[in-house]
Amino acid sequence: MKLYLTLILGLTLSFWGNSQSLSTYILNQNNAEAIISDGGVFFNNAGTNNHGYSVPAGSQQNVMYALAFWYGGIDINGQLKLSAQNYANFNDQFKGPLTADGTAEADQSGNWLTALFPVSQSEITTHLANYTNAGYVPSSNIASWPAHGDLSLNQDYYLAPFVDVDGDGTYNPLAGDYPCIRGDEAVYVIMNDKGDIHESGGDPIGLEMHYMFYQYTGAPEISNTTFVSLKIINRGTQTISDFKVSTFMDGDIGFYGDDYIGSDSSRNMMFFYNGDAFDEGGGGTLGYGDNPPAVGLVSLANDFQSIGIADASENSAVSFWRNMNGTDQNGSDWIDPISMGPTSYIFPADPGDLTWPNSEVGLMTPVGDRRGVATIDIGTLVPFSEHTFDYAVIYNREDSAGNVNNASGLRNVADIVQEFFDTSFVDDCLYNNTLSLENTSKAEFSIFPNPSQGEFTISLAADFSNTQLEIVDISGRVVLSQLELTSKETSIQLNQPSGVYLLHLIVDGYKMTKRIILG
Repeated sequence: MKLYLTLILGLTLSFWGNSQSLSTYILNQNNAEAIISDGGVFFNNAGTNNHGYSVPAGSQQNVMYALAFWYGGIDINGQLKLSAQNYANFNDQFKGPLTADGTAEADQSGNWLTALFPVSQSEITTHLANYTNAGYVPSSNIASWPAHGDLSLNQDYYLAPFVDVDGDGTYNPLAGDYPCIRGDEAVYVIMNDKGDIHESGGDPIGLEMHYMFYQYTGAPEISNTTFVSLKIINRGTQTISDFKVSTFMDGDIGFYGDDYIGSDSSRNMMFFYNGDAFDEGGGGTLGYGDNPPAVGLVSLANDFQSIGIADASENSAVSFWRNMNGTDQNGSDWIDPISMGPTSYIFPADPGDLTWPNSEVGLMTPVGDRRGVATIDIGTLVPFSEHTFDYAVIYNREDSAGNVNNASGLRNVADIVQEFFDTSFVDDCLYNNTLSLENTSKAEFSIFPNPSQGEFTISLAADFSNTQLEIVDISGRVVLSQLELTSKETSIQLNQPSGVYLLHLIVDGYKMTKRIILG
């Protein structure tokens, strides 16, 4: 029996075996109600061992049981490195950031009781209208935003993105700074794969994962959509080849036992729909009745190299890895039922197009419980590199359309959501948001080597004038100041004790900040 404690900010903390705990938050800014947790599995109610993604919000009618992300690749010795889980009954992923000095160690201080950080645009609007008022106190969501890591623990100085109103490189809500989010409400989640032993049996990679789940109100398609922005950071020194990021999705349309699955490679979409016209409910779930809906997962910025059926009967590193490589858990190819040859995209036809019957409804396969896995191939994951991904969970239920037409209609929803995404995120806000677009592009720079013994090089994206350099220690004391940089590459000698320092590049009065380590 799990014990529940209600926390501030609408968070709930659950405890169960092995003294593990997770926090949950219900994101329901629009017509979708999504349970977000920090246990490595999303859209799942671990407290009741039940579904956690309902549409309409509050209806207790669900289209999904769980969604999780898998990461894996091969190290220089040919060994599999993998972090993957599909349900909350075992863990490969853990709360909080890793060290940023190459050791990729997890925080064991106990500071990360929760890795969930929700905030809404209405809170931000109120904050901007009042932060200059005497006696103003920011909301707890804004005040607790995880903008910075703990430098004493060698964590990255910059974690969750924020808008730096005063341009000093440090998150300070009383100076007007505020979380940078997408949507009308968002939940930021920071996790890693080094916090404990992997119950899948996979060897850790040294990944830090940043998720932003967010929702908008607006057009019906957007109001039924939950977006996911993912950033992964290789905090270790391992180079991983054949690196892949997969999304596991257990899509249950009401009752789980009468569903179908499909894929659309042209839209980078995996989708689920009811296998018959009436969803009766059962197994402790509430059915949709007539006209059951369809649900899909769309990759908005990266191509899926494969979409197939995930067999959840075996939870081992090898079985996960085989699914991530476009085969079943035994290593056998997924088979196209029309050509009888191997395929990377199962049931690729529009369910409503009977001229191409390569769908489960067209082939009249037996209905059942369906789980899918969709994979993005990164190639080589190098030390300290970052990769970003964007997804949308979409939903379609048109009046009296029926189960098949609702599945076909997901294509139109996917196109609308893709266009919305493509036209909405041209200029994301970052720490250096106060820079103009022109100066942001001019001020791009890199530092190498980092860590160093005190000798390092600053490489600028372009030659430009009116640029200054300043380095401060973690107490804020200026330890080096150079009035102007005049060349594209500048060598710096920093004669200071070992530790963490902040390098400020000042362009026309605005600061771009990066962390440097002296070893």
